[in-house]
Amino acid sequence: MSTTTARTPAAGACPSTAVTGRLLASGLRIERGRQLLVDALDFTVPSGAALMLRGANGSGKSTLLRALLGLTPVQAGELTWENETFRPGTRKLCPHALWLGHAHGLKGELSTIDNLRLLAELDGARPDRARLRSVLERVGLAKRTHVETRRLSQGQRQRLALARLLLAPHRPLWLLDEPSAALDAEGSALLDALLNEHLDAGGSALIATHLPVLAARAPNELWLGAKTAPGAAPASRPASASRPASASGPASPARQVSAPSQGHTPWRGHAP
Repeated sequence: MSTTTARTPAAGACPSTAVTGRLLASGLRIERGRQLLVDALDFTVPSGAALMLRGANGSGKSTLLRALLGLTPVQAGELTWENETFRPGTRKLCPHALWLGHAHGLKGELSTIDNLRLLAELDGARPDRARLRSVLERVGLAKRTHVETRRLSQGQRQRLALARLLLAPHRPLWLLDEPSAALDAEGSALLDALLNEHLDAGGSALIATHLPVLAARAPNELWLGAKTAPGAAPASRPASASRPASASGPASPARQVSAPSQGHTPWRGHAP
């Protein structure tokens, strides 16, 4: 059993007033064109935990994240947030979730601080300039505050996207699509620090990634498509399981799952 060491909040850290919540997905079926991505998929993301979403390119990781928010059609299944159960297409999860996708919605002609202000307002926050400057300092962009965003490197733009996380404690569920893309070692450490603060405050996260994130926590993993984890033998068809996936403990082969990808028999059943 792992132990959690108390952490001292850094300057610009997430406020400790984060709302908590538990996400339960049941019986999800998602199709993309004629391709069946997942069928009868169940998983849980408890409060204070992260679940890593893994799989090969095209296996449906981004599609699943979008589907949870009602941005992609879902053919069957339901979601439960706390005590409310609903279909994904109703978008009832949106007020509780913060989604960082591949496109960050940054306007190149605006300065870094103005882009952050705009993003925060879209998320329902109204931070003052002092708070915005504090957050930019936290993510390593203090010297780029008034620089046009189009002049930032890709890694700096990714840091700016991560700054949104510090301004939305009212959204306890983070849905992150390749959040470590373009980050250097320092940026990756920053991402882990932001996630640790969020989880320690009772938040939760579903993270699609090919790279190590939160390795020290050893979070559970939900695999889409044929499993290709390091050291794993290629599978000719996805494996089945009998227990819902949960982010409540370390990942192990018995707790990992495959869901269908192109060229494989559609998987039906529960995530372990």
